[in-house]
Amino acid sequence: MSSPSLTLANLASEYKFLLTHCPTGVLLVPTPNPLIFTGSIFLRRGAYQNSIYKFRVELPEGYNGPGKFPEVYFEGVVPFNPMVRPSDGFLDVESGFYFWNEGEMKDKCYLVSLLTYVKKVFYIKRFGLERDSVEIGILGCQEIDRGYFANMEAARLFVQDREEYDRRLMENVRESQEKVYEDGGSWKFFSRRGVEVKDLIKEGAKGDEILEVVKVCKKD
Repeated sequence: MSSPSLTLANLASEYKFLLTHCPTGVLLVPTPNPLIFTGSIFLRRGAYQNSIYKFRVELPEGYNGPGKFPEVYFEGVVPFNPMVRPSDGFLDVESGFYFWNEGEMKDKCYLVSLLTYVKKVFYIKRFGLERDSVEIGILGCQEIDRGYFANMEAARLFVQDREEYDRRLMENVRESQEKVYEDGGSWKFFSRRGVEVKDLIKEGAKGDEILEVVKVCKKD
């Protein structure tokens, strides 16, 4: 089991690595608590095109040890997604990183991989739900009727009523745009009311104004 000082040293090293390897369009900012980060994701393509979502990353004591899963919570507007619990914004990280529970120290157990997974859930096209699919997908053999999904309603609509699923998703995207300036926290980036959402997304992908607090990745 790693000591608190070693954990903090490793986190500092991981965050430094993010300065050049962060997934595109994803921001992560430290807080006074070294085990908590705030983040945002700016989506420029796919089903969630032109949406902006904010999230919080909570790392447990002994992070990267056996059974020590990071926790991700979306804040403000919660994405309409089978992998995200609507009641509190909890993202199902365990389905993507099940090996953490087995204590396997693989190269995926780092902040950069966690953020890559956060981004990936917005681009999944199958969710492992197509019963006739030979592609296992990110959720392995998990089935909708066994209750594995964080948002069961979204999972059900994805399978049974894709038109309604798409409508709800688009409604959610619009809400993320309309409420982008609400609950901006300490982020100067989200305090500039009046800036067009499309311009925020472009800046979120480039990072001209907030390089002093976080490395914002280059355009998708």
